[in-house]
Amino acid sequence: MKDLLNKGEEKYRYLIENTKDIIYITNERGIILYISPQIKPYGFDPESMENTSFADYIHPEDREKLVADFRKAMMEKNAPKSEFRLLDSEGNIHWIENYPHFQSDQDGNSRGLIGVLRDVTEHKDVEDELKKYRNHLEELVEIRTSELKKANEQLKEEISEKKRAEETLKQKEQHISTLFAVAPIGIGLTCNRKMLDANEEAYNILGYSKEEIFEKDTRIFYPSDEHYRLVGEELEAVIKERRTRTTETQFVHKDGRIIDISMKLALLDPEDPSRGIIYTLQDITEIKDYEKTIREKEAKIRSVFRATPIGIGVVWEREFRDVNDSMCELVGYSREEIVGFNTRFLYPDEEEYYRVGNILKGFGEEKGPIQAQGKWIRKDGKEIDIAFTFALIDPNNPPSGITFTVEDITEKLLADEKICNLTQFQQTVIENADIWLNVLNKDAEVVIWNNAAEKISGYTREEIIGSTKVWDLLYPDEKYRNEVFAEAKAILEQGKRVAGFETIITRKDGEERIISWNSRNLVNENREVIGSIAIGNDITQLKEVEKVQITYFHFLQELIDAIPLPVFYKNKDGIYLGCNKAFEDFIGIKREELVGRTVFEISPEDLAISYYEKDNELFEKGGIQVYESQCESLDGSRRRVVFNKSLFTDLNGDKAGLVGAIFDVTEIKETEEMLRKYAKQLENSNELKDIFTDVLSHDLLNHATVIDGYTHLLLIEEDDENKLQKLDKIDNTNQKLIEIIESVAAFAKLESTEEIDFEPMDITKILNYCKSHFEYQAAQKDINIVLGTKDRHDALVNPMIEEVFANLISNAVKYGPENENIKIDVKDQDEYWKVTVTDSGKGIADEDKDLIFDRFKRATGNCKIKGSGIGLAIVKRIAELHGGKVGVEDNPDGPGSEFWVTLKKA
Repeated sequence: MKDLLNKGEEKYRYLIENTKDIIYITNERGIILYISPQIKPYGFDPESMENTSFADYIHPEDREKLVADFRKAMMEKNAPKSEFRLLDSEGNIHWIENYPHFQSDQDGNSRGLIGVLRDVTEHKDVEDELKKYRNHLEELVEIRTSELKKANEQLKEEISEKKRAEETLKQKEQHISTLFAVAPIGIGLTCNRKMLDANEEAYNILGYSKEEIFEKDTRIFYPSDEHYRLVGEELEAVIKERRTRTTETQFVHKDGRIIDISMKLALLDPEDPSRGIIYTLQDITEIKDYEKTIREKEAKIRSVFRATPIGIGVVWEREFRDVNDSMCELVGYSREEIVGFNTRFLYPDEEEYYRVGNILKGFGEEKGPIQAQGKWIRKDGKEIDIAFTFALIDPNNPPSGITFTVEDITEKLLADEKICNLTQFQQTVIENADIWLNVLNKDAEVVIWNNAAEKISGYTREEIIGSTKVWDLLYPDEKYRNEVFAEAKAILEQGKRVAGFETIITRKDGEERIISWNSRNLVNENREVIGSIAIGNDITQLKEVEKVQITYFHFLQELIDAIPLPVFYKNKDGIYLGCNKAFEDFIGIKREELVGRTVFEISPEDLAISYYEKDNELFEKGGIQVYESQCESLDGSRRRVVFNKSLFTDLNGDKAGLVGAIFDVTEIKETEEMLRKYAKQLENSNELKDIFTDVLSHDLLNHATVIDGYTHLLLIEEDDENKLQKLDKIDNTNQKLIEIIESVAAFAKLESTEEIDFEPMDITKILNYCKSHFEYQAAQKDINIVLGTKDRHDALVNPMIEEVFANLISNAVKYGPENENIKIDVKDQDEYWKVTVTDSGKGIADEDKDLIFDRFKRATGNCKIKGSGIGLAIVKRIAELHGGKVGVEDNPDGPGSEFWVTLKKA
């Protein structure tokens, strides 16, 4: 082989002299027959190495294995690739890859090896650095992945919370809007005392339409400036104290009527008083009139009490509580001398005092009026005969006290006169009382029919007294009349006493009224029934108020039934008070079956214990309780839910129970689980991508490198021109394959790199270094690479920037025409350096100038040079990682293209 090399084959000599690799030939015993001049940088003379053992130059630790591999290759006639450490003349270690080829003569006998030695020390160092760098990146990725997972989970939770909050707010707004519209009291909103909004009931109370009062000053509703001012003071107090206030005033209805109004005022937003005042309106004109009537009645009764010409007193436990003026005149004492003192001081002796007391004990059995006579001593010492009439203030509650009339019957005529006056007084009281009073005889005929009875029923006493037709008139329905008459008959015949018995009468004008009756029979001195007395109270308006309350409670139940979330409420003992329709549907228990039961009666034991403990915790700590749990639904499955509960109080502010809502989060939790699985799949796909990159950059590249080595060996050995041409094509194709593998691997790493260290570096020096690597290829096409600057240009870069410059120069050499120059220059652009590489080729069409920087995209045209289309994508990616840009323009000085990249100045 050495003779063959010395024959003067120029092409082999040129190949050996210009390759970087060391070519050697040994015999079957491992003696060096030939070694190329590339061994000189290691401090050895090629000629002096001839006829020496190859093993002498191998590191002692690798020598034994390599010798064994050599002997095995000679026996099996197959020489595999190997790797060992070479000691140079100064003892330095170099990592060498050995690509041997077994040689034999025409008889098949071993002639030794011919092979290629490639120094991979730098590659080894780079691999070690890359391994450290990769380990570091993996640590960073693991840390970052953990942080992203936590952030992602927190974000999903925040999004979920936000959605629930938005949905809850939307529902609350809808419920409030509905409540605002249908509330049975007037509700409105003002700002700066101008009307902004009100519900239908408010417009009905005021008599105006919305269009008539919108944005009008509320002064138009007040009968005077004073009313307007006083309400204004209340508004100022609401703003200052930031709490609800209630006041009463008067409004002028649109028709001119003065109406009494009860207003409740509160800030729409306690944090921002400027948003306005929300208020409620209630027309209390009828209530005021009713209260006024009651006060007038009380005053009238009090006047009658004081002005009655017979003595009247009130006692409780035989102690005077009140007396009228006639009583004071009768005994000669002032009111102050009587009220608060025991009645004993008026009796002449103990016997008389206790005798009258025993008479009063009769109220234990008979609660009707009791008449008696006795003796009193006036203040002046005069003894007088007294006629008493005692009656219970409240027949149903004897301890409430006794009222009595007292008459001096010392002189018979005076007694007769006073009895007459008393009868007249009683008739006056009956006639002037504001409650219905009628008396029936034992035949159920009306004998007394007072003014109030006339007013309430519409029938005069002339139409009623002396007959039983009142039953037909007041109760036209026969069946209902018989029921009422049976009650009256029981009073007359059985002595039944009635209190609070309600009937519906039909007035003379056809209007129906509801009357509450208190009735009892009347007896004579012989205890014989002579009739009955009935006192009726018109409670129609009260019943209407009760009906409104019932309607309101029904409205509240319908309101919570409209809430789509299950809602329930319990008392402080954990007993269910009610729920909404959604709760019935979710649990599968009707409201009637739920009320009065506890969680232990409707839920599995494990869930019931959990609910009970959480309820107790809420009663102890107060506030709002939100927690995740489980709930058994209608179909028996357990759903994942979130409970939201809070306490409610009674009128005294004491804890009365709790109200809760249930949010079904089963589907949300399942979705979260799917997202976690999807995130895991993404992690696995990224790991597969890393594995693919490693396989591409290591295993495939190693195979391509082996092909490269054997191709070079064949080019050295082969003489046949036809085969040499084919080997040249194989070599070119393999070189392109290596270039593609290295480019794709580099691009993949760039896409996964998130942290890169940058440092100030002179890009002029880097350009010079890259330029030197392509001078041989340029010389083959008579191309001259010219660097137009020698100045220092410091930029903040990473060593990977060399790949950008090498790629641009390589493309210019590949696609540039022969016998032309390639110009490299650095230009100043404010905060950046602009590096340009200009060629004189065919140029790039405008529609392709953006396209060529995309992965696997190439410009269209007739260029026959093959490429992967990834090189410029790597250039773009590295430039972006450096905070710069890339681009291409037409050559300003002629045909061709000018590629450029910008880098930040140091």
